Amino acid sequence: MSTGADTGLLRVELETGVWFWAPHEAEARWQYQEMFQEGCYDDVELPPGALVLDVGANIGLFTYFVRRVCPTARVRAFEPMPQTRAALYRNLDLNDLGDRVTVEECALGARREASVPFVYYPKAPGNSTRYPEQKELQIEVLSREGPQDYIRAHYSGIDVPVSVERLSTFLSLGERIALLKIDVEGAELDVLKGIDAEHWPLIDQVVLEVQDVEERLDTVRALLAAHGLTAAVRPAPLIPADIRTYVVHAVRERSETL
Repeated sequence: MSTGADTGLLRVELETGVWFWAPHEAEARWQYQEMFQEGCYDDVELPPGALVLDVGANIGLFTYFVRRVCPTARVRAFEPMPQTRAALYRNLDLNDLGDRVTVEECALGARREASVPFVYYPKAPGNSTRYPEQKELQIEVLSREGPQDYIRAHYSGIDVPVSVERLSTFLSLGERIALLKIDVEGAELDVLKGIDAEHWPLIDQVVLEVQDVEERLDTVRALLAAHGLTAAVRPAPLIPADIRTYVVHAVRERSETL
């Protein structure tokens, strides 16, 4: 492991020969385990030259996963948090991914907003969110396994002003989306509501993480179904069951994608 003293980032070897810059080493290792050892996205299939939207790109591990699955894939990555995005840019260079990856420096939501307060958690940057109040269940469950003061310290955050755009701003009618991945800490429905009706048929697959509070899982599934996507649901790996977090993988019928 090495440090980027000017940025506060750490250069971490996640497995032999696989290096990533990260604002928090333990979290990067957890995310890598989730994707590459627990198989969080192993059911994702991509055609050659696929266009993938990585919404909530974090430090770039999912983009890295996509390029391993489909080396010719193009990725449009969305990451609003400046510190996390700094790691993302470094990792695109470090892993020779930048030639087919575009980074959008904004969050996505139901409507365009010039400046919205998000909360960045230095000790849990992947949990950074527009909706910090939604972390209370997570804090409660994790506090059963460790001192509450210690857990709460990981959810002590810094307000960061973020610009929010609608996803349809970045879509065009002539371009199919092989996969829309969403991991945005409570704002999943906001992202989906930012897709115009004429753009939904362009999307062949959606994979997202959702916490099932206030019937959010059923709402997400119903919205996807209304737009022709059939969803399979399974618990998110490595997350305690009481936090009620699920991975939803929705696929359009093949005849509809032609």
